[in-house]
Amino acid sequence: MTNHVLVERNVVFGKTEKEYLTADLYKPSLIVEGLPVLVLIHGGAFQTGSKEMYKDWGEKLAGEGYFVMAINYRLATSSYSTYPGALEDVEMAMNWLVFQANERGLNIGKIGLIGDSAGAYLAALFALKVRPFSYKICSVIGVYGVYDLVAECLHPVRERKNNMFEKLLGLPFKENERAFTKASPVTYIDEAVTSPTFDTNFYLIWGGKDQVLNPSQSHVFYEKLTEANIEVEVTEIEDKGHFWFNQLPGIEGGAVSDYPNHLLYPKIISFLKNTVQQSHRVNFSKRQIEVLAQFENLPLIN
Repeated sequence: MTNHVLVERNVVFGKTEKEYLTADLYKPSLIVEGLPVLVLIHGGAFQTGSKEMYKDWGEKLAGEGYFVMAINYRLATSSYSTYPGALEDVEMAMNWLVFQANERGLNIGKIGLIGDSAGAYLAALFALKVRPFSYKICSVIGVYGVYDLVAECLHPVRERKNNMFEKLLGLPFKENERAFTKASPVTYIDEAVTSPTFDTNFYLIWGGKDQVLNPSQSHVFYEKLTEANIEVEVTEIEDKGHFWFNQLPGIEGGAVSDYPNHLLYPKIISFLKNTVQQSHRVNFSKRQIEVLAQFENLPLIN
């Protein structure tokens, strides 16, 4: 049974050197303490898009009992690079949630990130690279994301006249491959699994006929996560490309009720229930708990 939803628009959560950052908030109308939290990060090739694209998803997910925050972040131009700034914007949103948690009745030990395309990149990179310890990222849902900038630059599904990743970093790829490696989520998998606070599950979704980002981005990322024993689920929509996961004014599709989103919705809700809602650990990964459990069997050093 879904709840009635309350909406707050254009809530300021941070400030950059150029402007204030805003978010739209969606929450159940029933007053409940300890609400699990979802942060929605829009796509748009790092250069366009806005929080309003997630209006339909925000309302639906809040109706399922989540506090939902759809955020804006810095967008790149040919003269304004936004890495690592856009990642810092995600972190500002997370810190705002921590600051607001008591007042708004939020459970910051139960947070999930959802992003599409560029938003999926930011969600995955944040979970793997930042690895916060004062709150917990339980899950990341990445929809047709890019996870290895170097591989995408070397093997694009089609030739690009304007490289969106060069605008993101403000650097030409050929002379700066190392910088692109350091900005890729896949780079931080091995480091993440050794962190005592990392305990994030992934759900990767992509279109098999994607002509914007190579579908191998999701395939290979899935393989790398699995090799590192990170729990990951996948869904490939074989007959779709870079489909509209959310809505853009004037463009048909993207509603939760549209194909293939209506098929993905119950899978997403089930994944969130099993990862975000049922999370009980804060600040400790499964691996770290296993290590700590062995301490009583270790000899004391005097």
